[in-house]
Amino acid sequence: MRTLAVLVALLLAGIALARLTAPAPVQATAPSPEETPAATEALPSAAFELLLSGTAKRVSLAAGGDTADFENTAGPLTGKLGLGSDKPTIFLEVEWADAAAGHRFAKLRLEVPGEETREHVFSAAADIDDIWEP
Repeated sequence: MRTLAVLVALLLAGIALARLTAPAPVQATAPSPEETPAATEALPSAAFELLLSGTAKRVSLAAGGDTADFENTAGPLTGKLGLGSDKPTIFLEVEWADAAAGHRFAKLRLEVPGEETREHVFSAAADIDDIWEP
């Protein structure tokens, strides 16, 4: 009698484990990736202005797969940059033309349509190689 009770308990435990480990049924109401509104929205782009504290041999500004490169420049740099998302990571590399010691900076201003203007100052004692996550 005890053996029969143990067998019934093992059978019930096996059925319970089979139900717990079975894959969940697929819900037909989940939207497909093609139907989501975020997939059809255009990626944001921003007008930028980059002010340098000296003459640069090379400047590279990148965000969201878009890159703006400049060579042998001292003036304000302007253009458009695709940000790739609402919370982009911006990469800035500045290689200065002269090797004189001293504090150097680059001030970046981003103007995304419909948003407040964002500004950030990159600074370094030598060449700048930095990121900004606005």
